[in-house]
Amino acid sequence: MAVPVLASLAAPAAAQDNDGAYWLARKNQIVVTATRVATRAEDLPVTVTVKTDEQIADELVTDIRDLVRFEPGVSVQRQPARFGAALGATGRAGNESFNIRGIGGNRVLIQIDGVRVPDGFSFGAQASGRGDYVDLGLIKSVEILRGPSSALYGSDGLAGAVSFITADPADFIAGSNAVGGLARAAYGSADKEFSETVILAGRSGAWSAMAAYTRRDWQELDNKGAVGGTGSTRTLPNPQDGYSNVALARIVYDPTNGHKLRLTGEYLDTQLYTNGLTGVGPGSFGASVDRLEGWDSGDRKRVSLDWSWEGEGAIDFARVALYWQDGEDRQYTEEDRTPSADRTRLNTFENRVIGASADARADFATGAVTHRLVFGGDVSMTRQRGLRDGTVPPFGETFPTRAFPETDFTRGGLFAGDEIGIADGRLILYPALRFDFYDLSPQDDPLLPAFSGAGQDGSRLSPKFGAVWKLSDAVRLFANYATGFKAPEPGQVNQFFENLAFGYTSAPNPDLDPERSESIEGGLRFSADNISLDVTAFSARYKDFISQEVVGGSFTPADPAVYQFVNLDRARVQGAEARFEGRASSGLYATLALSYAKGNEILPDGSRVPLSTIDPLKLVVVVGYREPQSGRFGGQLIMTHSARKEASRTEGLCTPSCYRPDGFTILDATAFVRIVEGLTLRAGVFNILDRKYSWWSDVRGLASTSTVADAYTQPGRNASASLSFRF
Repeated sequence: MAVPVLASLAAPAAAQDNDGAYWLARKNQIVVTATRVATRAEDLPVTVTVKTDEQIADELVTDIRDLVRFEPGVSVQRQPARFGAALGATGRAGNESFNIRGIGGNRVLIQIDGVRVPDGFSFGAQASGRGDYVDLGLIKSVEILRGPSSALYGSDGLAGAVSFITADPADFIAGSNAVGGLARAAYGSADKEFSETVILAGRSGAWSAMAAYTRRDWQELDNKGAVGGTGSTRTLPNPQDGYSNVALARIVYDPTNGHKLRLTGEYLDTQLYTNGLTGVGPGSFGASVDRLEGWDSGDRKRVSLDWSWEGEGAIDFARVALYWQDGEDRQYTEEDRTPSADRTRLNTFENRVIGASADARADFATGAVTHRLVFGGDVSMTRQRGLRDGTVPPFGETFPTRAFPETDFTRGGLFAGDEIGIADGRLILYPALRFDFYDLSPQDDPLLPAFSGAGQDGSRLSPKFGAVWKLSDAVRLFANYATGFKAPEPGQVNQFFENLAFGYTSAPNPDLDPERSESIEGGLRFSADNISLDVTAFSARYKDFISQEVVGGSFTPADPAVYQFVNLDRARVQGAEARFEGRASSGLYATLALSYAKGNEILPDGSRVPLSTIDPLKLVVVVGYREPQSGRFGGQLIMTHSARKEASRTEGLCTPSCYRPDGFTILDATAFVRIVEGLTLRAGVFNILDRKYSWWSDVRGLASTSTVADAYTQPGRNASASLSFRF
């Protein structure tokens, strides 16, 4: 069978003696997310980025924003922490989520070992992101799929999918050794982060086990602001102090008969304190804020058990998995006011899920046509709930309460996909189809006695079809059609708030339809020993975007305005991406990556408004060197250029107009050296020229008249270093 051979080519290169194996592994990268079958990336009809643990370490990556720092077409929003107690949530979500080709948030599927990361959520002064549920210290590899993924994964794969894979004990045990592991310490000056990772793995016969732990301590992220003090004019970052702990334990039983059983436990918690100096000073309704402080915490716990088998026969691979996961985000704020009463706010958001999945693969031939058929299904039930509490609630409201009733959210589906090889594999077809169902069942909630939640259920068929035509061993043409959908969220079907004194309320909408997408992409791929080139063009249509609108009322106590989530907007995004990589036998290499997209939100009356979530043109150029004999040392210089957002692409988005940061070019450099076998020193200097710049993803929605744009700038010149030891 081909899969084990390909998998061996994709093994981590950290311990390779011959550096040619490193480039061979890069050329033959294996992807599972795109088809649910291990397939070489160059044979796929879609664009997938693979980041290995070694690449993550070499680039001094600390979080998901750093992960896509040099990745055009993908971004992560992270705004400065400038939130209030009851008003404003800017920056409270931290690293919010991935944005792929202009669409982000919960519309991108994020999973760890096949288990969905908890949803993000926002309501009033609460903003819960998704990015900080993942710590990269214990991740083996990451696969970023561009384009809808619902044909294989169901709901949430509207714009793309990001899959994180954790390591097995065997990844740290070399050859016939019984014990292995990793110890690493790192520091980054941008937010004064110290991190330490320890991984210990052992093996005895068919049994192996590992325990891993990462600790991080950090402060506020630096910027180019210059105004200190207190109040809304402050542009220096608010002081912060945070830490996180993440632990993973895994036991593996792997006899020689093709069976493998894994038991995994994972725990992550984060704590962050913020001194909200920007919120100190004159406040609303004549009150003065004397102190504003926030304490945010989050945790995610997971237990999973999976069994897999690989062998010969009509079915040559099968896998069954069971899992339980609980994720909670908690935001607590204190505000001292004069002469008004001091107040506090406590907002929580929890996702607790149990689920199961099963899939199998059959490799067979019908005449001269080969098949790699994968099929299976999955089901999960998430209990989603939030809490709004505190002291001195708004006039007309009562605490504690909820933004929506506690809800059981069931999702499930059946799928089948095939990899069909024709003409000795010169033409490869990738059809796939999935049937999904979902059900939202709100509970009778004692915290919402005046509100009766509405249940909702539905189903969806998601087809996909791709093709790769090998013109030669090096040249491929590819095309792909894919569909995506996202089931309505509990907080959209049944969001509740009511303040009759101020003349507004909300209404459930059990008739919400899923958000839908259709994407077509195609391109040319060239892959030779020393040169790789990918050029892709894409067009995606999104329908039934869910938006909260005023559907009735006149904002008076007698005739309150009624807010409701409705299917309102459509959108279209078009663009192109290109990536070139050249490698010389001398050890020199170069990479060039480019992305450009534009899109519009299409309103019900047919008018068009530019889609603000699309990033401007981004170009990344890398020139590097890797010692060609053993890869003992190397480094790279990276130039990143981001164009200024076009004025025509911001019309109607801000009043009077949008702040558009200048285009910029920054230089970064990273290097590594293996001091002795197993001991590696890595270092990097970022923003070498000390430029003042901002990412569009962070400032979108900021008015051109803003006097605090410098608060949204990125760190000046900063450095990172790490020392790791594999044994």
